[in-house]
Amino acid sequence: MIDLLSSLGLITWDMDPVLLRIGDIQLRYYGVFFALALAVGYYTLRWRYKDEREDPESATNLTYALIAAVVIGARLVHCLFYEPQRYLSNPVEILYFWKGGLASHGAAAGMMLVCIAYDRFWRHMPLRVTLDRLAFCIPFAMICVRLGNFFNSEIVGAPCDPNSPLAFIFTRYDGIPRYPSQLFEVGMGIVAGAVMFGMYFYYKKRNKPRPLGLSTSLILVLYFGMRFCVEFFKEYQVEANVGGLREGQILSIPFFIIGLVGVAISLWGPWKKQNVLQFNTAYQIPETPATPAATESKPSDTTSDSSDSATDSKASDTASESSDTTSESKASDTTSESTETVDSKTSNAEA
Repeated sequence: MIDLLSSLGLITWDMDPVLLRIGDIQLRYYGVFFALALAVGYYTLRWRYKDEREDPESATNLTYALIAAVVIGARLVHCLFYEPQRYLSNPVEILYFWKGGLASHGAAAGMMLVCIAYDRFWRHMPLRVTLDRLAFCIPFAMICVRLGNFFNSEIVGAPCDPNSPLAFIFTRYDGIPRYPSQLFEVGMGIVAGAVMFGMYFYYKKRNKPRPLGLSTSLILVLYFGMRFCVEFFKEYQVEANVGGLREGQILSIPFFIIGLVGVAISLWGPWKKQNVLQFNTAYQIPETPATPAATESKPSDTTSDSSDSATDSKASDTASESSDTTSESKASDTTSESTETVDSKTSNAEA
C-alpha cells in the first residue's frame, strides 16, 4: 500500500477556500463546516435529551450559550497562548476571528465554564450530567473544524520527506511537502466517534445505565490523548519549550489526566453506581396514581359484590322459604292422610 502511494507522487492541494462570492461577500468552506458542526451538535444534544426522557427543547438555551463560549474561548486562548506578541501589540485584531485562529483547548475551557454555570445555578445538578450529553457532540465537531482548516490550507503539518506516502503540497501555504495534519485530526474525530457510540450501544444493548461521568471522561482521554500525538506532525507557530514539548501538548496533558481519573472513578470508583436518573428530577418517574376509571370501578365492583351477595342471600332465603313451604306442605299432607285414615277406621268401626 505504501509503495503504491509512493509511486503516485506528491499530492498537491490548491483548493480555493472561498466556496461562493457575491460581490464583496464571501462564503468560505471553513464557515460552512463550522456552521455544520454547530447544527449537528445542536441536534445531537437534542437527541441526548430525548433519549434520556427529558424535553429536548431544554437544549436550545444551552446551545446559544455554548456557541458564544466556544467562539470566545477558542479565540482568546489562540491569541494569548499561541501568538501573544502579535495580538497584545494590536489587541483589536483579537476581534477578527473570521480571519482564523481558534484553539480547541479554549473551546473546551469555554464549554466547561458554561456548563458549570448551567448546572449549578439553573438546573442544580452535577456537572457530569450536561457534560456527558455534550460528549457525543464532540467527534463530529472535530471532523468539521479540521476539514475547514484543510480547505483553508491552514494548521498544516510539519515538513516531511517528499517520498513519504503522506506528503502533501499546500500550494496556497508555501509549496513545501508537509504532513496533512488536518486529516490526521479528522481521523481522530472518526475514531473518537466510533468509540463513543460503541460505548453507547454497549450499555444500550445490555439495558444498563452508563456511569455518570464516563462519557465525558472518555472523550477527554480520546481527544487529548490523540491530540498530543498528532502535535508531533504539526507545523507550529510557537517553538517547542518545556521538556521539548509544544504548547498544544502541554495544554493537552491536564485534560488527558482528568479524563483518565474520571474513567477510573466511573468504572471502579464511586461513580460506578451513579447514573443520571438519580440526579435529574426530570427523570424521576413518580408512582402511577390510580386512574379515575380504576377508582370509579372499585365502588361499582363493591356494589356489584354487594348486589351479588344480596341476590345470593335472597336466593338462599327463597330456597329456605321454599324448603319450609315444602316441609309444611308435606306435614299438612301427612296430617291430612292421617286424619283420613282415622276417619276411615272410625267409620268402619261404626259400621
